[in-house]
Amino acid sequence: MESVGAPPANRAIVTAARVLRVDSVSAEVITAMRRVDIRPLLLKGPSTAAWLYGDAVARPYVDTDLLVAPAAYRRAGGVLRELGFRSRAYAWESDSQAWLRRSDASLVDLHCTLIGASAPSDKVWKELTAQTDELRVGGIDVEVLPVPARTLHIALHAAQHGAEHQKPSEDLARALRLADEGTWREAAELARKFDAVAAFAAGLGLNPDGVRLADCLELPAERPPAVTLRPKTEIPVAFALNVLTEEKEVPARARLLFRSIFPPPLYMRQWSASHMTRWPAVLRRGAVGLLMAYLWRPIWVLLQLPRAITAVRRARHRQS
Repeated sequence: MESVGAPPANRAIVTAARVLRVDSVSAEVITAMRRVDIRPLLLKGPSTAAWLYGDAVARPYVDTDLLVAPAAYRRAGGVLRELGFRSRAYAWESDSQAWLRRSDASLVDLHCTLIGASAPSDKVWKELTAQTDELRVGGIDVEVLPVPARTLHIALHAAQHGAEHQKPSEDLARALRLADEGTWREAAELARKFDAVAAFAAGLGLNPDGVRLADCLELPAERPPAVTLRPKTEIPVAFALNVLTEEKEVPARARLLFRSIFPPPLYMRQWSASHMTRWPAVLRRGAVGLLMAYLWRPIWVLLQLPRAITAVRRARHRQS
């Protein structure tokens, strides 16, 4: 790892090398999926860097974001397993999953829809793949979203993470400067088709220019709890609680609850590193550490419930 005081030229070289490695992994994964007739679209990363920043050194990225057809989602996960990836985290929705390959620390985020879109994922996929752009990444031509869909995704990504995350906010600010009103109107039309208007408006609302644009596009000010609560990481469990209580099917609700309390081991190791820092080191390492994390997590969830319940009630009250 380069030192904090490394010369700018050296930092740029290191950054470029990291980006090239991510591009190489993207090409590897996309090629493997294509071999089994899976069609992946590459999200963000190179397409955002090229469009908004001019190059990937100015806007580096550390993982590969792929969108696949809902019908191919499970098979795509199987391809990642064959390439050495393992599930790294759990998602409350069943339409996205983070994967890690520990041998080279490569990360892949796999999606079958855009986060923030409530329309059926089949409909979103069909619309997004009707017309795509191509970009050279890692030595192969890959499909990426066209500019209007890319613009929508940037706003949705900003809404997902909130104002505290610098990179999505900067992406949004640049898109607001570079994309004309016609492009934003196309993005708004896609948001309507995808039932993503609330998240689209919430993303624009994070930037003063975006607020003015939202008014111009006549976007509604109403924010459903799922949109309001998603980026509020300072209130743990609130978003998950809202998803859980809005789920109507009992089996699905049971699966969501189980996934919340018993996430995959890779996620639990990451979670314990930030939520069990005061525990003795011997209880945070190896198999013992993983067992203790699983024992502690249900208690931790219960401790977060009062604040989470209050946050959900407030979000629902603002909607009504």
